[in-house]
Amino acid sequence: MNKFLFLLPLALSPVAAQVADAKAACMTALDAVQKAQSDNLGPVVTAVLDATGGDEQAFLRLMREAADAGHPVALYWVAGQALRQLQSQRMDSPQAPEAARLRAAVEQAASAGYVPAIVEMAHLCGNGIGGERDEKAAMQHLMKACTMGNQRARSVYLLFSGRLEKEGAEGAAVESELKKNNYYVEELLASIVAPTDEAKSREWATRAAEHGSPVTPGHLALYYMLQKQYDKGYDFLKMAVERNHPASLALLASMSLPDATLPPELRELIKPDTEAAIRLFQRSMLLGYSDAIIPLAGELHKQPEKYSAERVFELYRLAADAGDPRGGVAYGYCLTVGRGCKADGEQGVRILNQLVDAGVPFANMALADLYFNGSGVEPNLTKALSCLSAASAAGVPQCYTLMAVIAQLGNASRASDPFRAKTYLRMATERGERNPQEAFDTMVQSGGWKFIP
Repeated sequence: MNKFLFLLPLALSPVAAQVADAKAACMTALDAVQKAQSDNLGPVVTAVLDATGGDEQAFLRLMREAADAGHPVALYWVAGQALRQLQSQRMDSPQAPEAARLRAAVEQAASAGYVPAIVEMAHLCGNGIGGERDEKAAMQHLMKACTMGNQRARSVYLLFSGRLEKEGAEGAAVESELKKNNYYVEELLASIVAPTDEAKSREWATRAAEHGSPVTPGHLALYYMLQKQYDKGYDFLKMAVERNHPASLALLASMSLPDATLPPELRELIKPDTEAAIRLFQRSMLLGYSDAIIPLAGELHKQPEKYSAERVFELYRLAADAGDPRGGVAYGYCLTVGRGCKADGEQGVRILNQLVDAGVPFANMALADLYFNGSGVEPNLTKALSCLSAASAAGVPQCYTLMAVIAQLGNASRASDPFRAKTYLRMATERGERNPQEAFDTMVQSGGWKFIP
């Protein structure tokens, strides 16, 4: 294993006034993060969301503007977003132009003395991302960050030197870091002993949580909840959320939704609150957790009177860019029908077919909707049924019921076929679909079905 992989971790006048306030809040928070030499952008996210009334698109725009102006923290964040996108799409080769650009951005931030960017340069150089692999340069960046007091860099250096694994908590260098409450060392010790001593691993993780780790409280929260120690698990979850751990923010968001199914003990602790869930999803997404994008888009989609279709479409685009197949399907579907954007049926169908070829069954369901309803394409019942048949073969159980509905209703390209509809319903029952007749009757009565991205 390449050792540098361990560095992987990023009215007009009132409107104008609001934009100015948001920009000022963003820059003030960025300056504070830079001064603290921190890589926790939670304060920046909070400042912009507060200043804009919860507009995640404003945060993205302001961060890009700050990066264009050369702010090192914004450069580091933009590069981190790009790196995650490259990794999700497996395009992180040294030859990729995107990788070269993100490396240049990190290098610019590192040149300005921003220590987290210096540590990231060690990662990029050591792994050959955005340029040739250069382990000597990587170690130079790492040692520079060590001399500047960066705890993460010191913990990784101990790992590279072999002291952490060979000496454990016994060696003088390791003990020195532990006395400084270096939670990165405690995180690594928890990881090292985990395969052979779960209790000791949990002990190190707990120490790391006590000393400020944003990661281990989230892991401990899941552990204790699985053990049905809900009070203890929730306490650790709150700790992780307070420290802006992206995955924990998304977990609490999902638990805060009114339709979340929770054990009674957790429901006593976590009250349903859709707006609070939206804010948590936003913070999670903006801190780099791409899995939060689709649930956020789903919640905004449910309130069209408050959140525009254009805003939801932009979230689908972000999810697609991050390599989320659900985002790709939703993006292609909306592009075809013109939901939240200018319709481009040719491009939308092309995207959906590419996802079908990549083995994404819900892309077939989206295409079936388009061909059945004639949305953005010519109606074609044969193609609609073929798409649903392919999705059912890929393991989407409700497809036979949907096939029964479109056979029963027919469309502009083919007349109703009740006999075929009964055949599909029987197949749905044989394959274990739940209440296919009830779902069939409801959809036929309403006049059809729609794919909801």
